[in-house]
Amino acid sequence: MNCPVLLSDLPLGTPARITAIGGTAAWQRRLAAVGLTVGQTVTPLRRAPCSQTLAVRVGALTDVAIRAGDAGTILVEPLGPP
Repeated sequence: MNCPVLLSDLPLGTPARITAIGGTAAWQRRLAAVGLTVGQTVTPLRRAPCSQTLAVRVGALTDVAIRAGDAGTILVEPLGPP
C-alpha cells in the first residue's frame, strides 16, 4: 500500500485511486459531476506551465482540467509507478 498524497502533488502519469475529497458538500458535488469521486481512478496527464491547471484522466475515458489549488483538496493513493 502506498502513502496517500494530494492529487496536486502526484507525479504526471502515475495512476491513483481517490481516497478522500475535502471542501464543502457543494464542492464535492461539482467534482462528482465530472466523475471525481472516492474510489475513482485518476491519472494526472499534463500541467499547464503558467496557469496552474492540471489535466487529469478520470477512469479510462474522461479527461478534465482542474486548478492545481483545487486538486489539493483531493487525496489519492498511488497505484504504481508512472
